Amino acid sequence: MTEVSAVTEQQGPPPGEESGAAGAAREPEAPSQEGGGAEPSRAEPDQSATKPEGGEAQAVPLPALHTHDLLVLMLSILEVKAWQGMGLVPNPLTNKVEKNMEEARLAIDAYAATFEVVRVRVEERPRRDMETLLTTLRLNFVEKSGG
Repeated sequence: MTEVSAVTEQQGPPPGEESGAAGAAREPEAPSQEGGGAEPSRAEPDQSATKPEGGEAQAVPLPALHTHDLLVLMLSILEVKAWQGMGLVPNPLTNKVEKNMEEARLAIDAYAATFEVVRVRVEERPRRDMETLLTTLRLNFVEKSGG
């Protein structure tokens, strides 16, 4: 079996909660130690690194990954940047909440554009999850930006 060692932290909104005009903005939960905070139903990059006989995962250089896997990884990174920009999760370098709506808008727009490229290459369930996430990011952005 192969496994990729993630270098980035993934954070996302709490599963099962909805956001909208009637509810408050959804705040993502902190990543767990086991799964890195990624939702289990989200499309994960193809496992491209090999496990040595000791059983520990080896890091794989990003250029070694397939383009599809890089794009799915980029979606996860853009999601985290959107939540950070909206001031819903702390910056991992400073551990401070820093609201920057322009950064959040750019991350959400980049997520949407990247998702359009990946959409046709992702199975139905992960695709629906990605669509739901994009809608949730957009709703939270509107709520956090005040209109």
